[in-house]
Parts: sequence; C-alpha cells; structure tokens
Amino acid sequence: MQNSNRLIINGNAPENKLRGYVFTALFAGTAAAVGYLLIFVPNIEAITAILFCAGYALGVKRGILASVIAALLYFGLNPQGFFLPLLIAQVIGISSAPIAGVLYRSFAPNNINGRIYLVFSALIVTLWYDLLSNLAYPLVAGFGIKGIVAMFIGGAVPSLIHITGNIFIFNLIIPPVLSLINQRFPVF
Repeated sequence: MQNSNRLIINGNAPENKLRGYVFTALFAGTAAAVGYLLIFVPNIEAITAILFCAGYALGVKRGILASVIAALLYFGLNPQGFFLPLLIAQVIGISSAPIAGVLYRSFAPNNINGRIYLVFSALIVTLWYDLLSNLAYPLVAGFGIKGIVAMFIGGAVPSLIHITGNIFIFNLIIPPVLSLINQRFPVF
C-alpha cells in the first residue's frame, strides 16, 4: 500500500496524472509569484531557481510545461509590457532551468559535487537565457552584426549581475527546497 506522503508524479494512474498537473501548476504559479516579488530589483530573480526545482521534482516534460506557464504569466503579463520575439526567447531560455534540475537529480545531489553543479547550472542556464534575450531584439529589428555586438556590450554588466545573483540564489534556495521535496515526497 502506498504511503499518502509518497507521490509518483510520472506514473500512469489517473490520480498520478492529476497530481502531476496540480504540481506543475503549483511550481509555475510559485515561479511567477517570486518573479513579481522581486520585480523591482533589477537583474535579480528567483524564477530560474524555482523552475530548476520543478525539473528536479517533476521531470523534463512537466518541468518545461511549468516553465512555459510561468514565463507566460510573468513575462507575458508583465506590467512593463512584452515584445513577442523577446517573449519567445525568454520562454525558450527559462525552459533550460528544469532540464538542469533533472540532470542534478541524476548526477550531483547531497555532496560537494552538488554545490559545484548548482554554481555551474546557475552560470549556464542564466547565460543561455541572457544570450537569447539579448539576441531577440537586434535580430528582429534587423540590426547588423554591429547592433548585436552593441547589445551584448550594453548587456554585459546586467548579465553579470544576473548570473552572480543566480549563483547565490541557487545555492541559498535550492538545497533547502530539494531537501523538503525529498523528505516530504521521497518518490517524487
């Protein structure tokens, strides 16, 4: 008999499917909410860390689904507005976070390699996101290579702040959240 605290998200039973969708929605909503919580702090966000945890807990498909929903809620409904090509780049970029979470579950939990992996993940995922979002506008606007280079030069300091912030956030938020997931839902 299955313990009520043990959820199997990737199972085939209908109740497991429903639970999977509920948890996907919860991760997406939480990611969007923490995005709005930190909206007034330039280049600092915790959305990526929450979506990393979604990938860890839910797997690739549902983690990416949570990312798409969270990105549409946060970037698409942002009070500052949105630009469709940028929104597409943001959705694609942020969707790498749950993939990193899935890989973390497979390779690096509960030791020093786990902390190194978190630093590496924060660096790669944030760099990928920033690369895509900094490319979106100049490509669509028809800027030449000079315009693209100018966007990267202009975005270097904000990107460095974003990457550094995510390295700290990943190491502060992710270990306790994953520990809670593992304790409460050991067969997540």
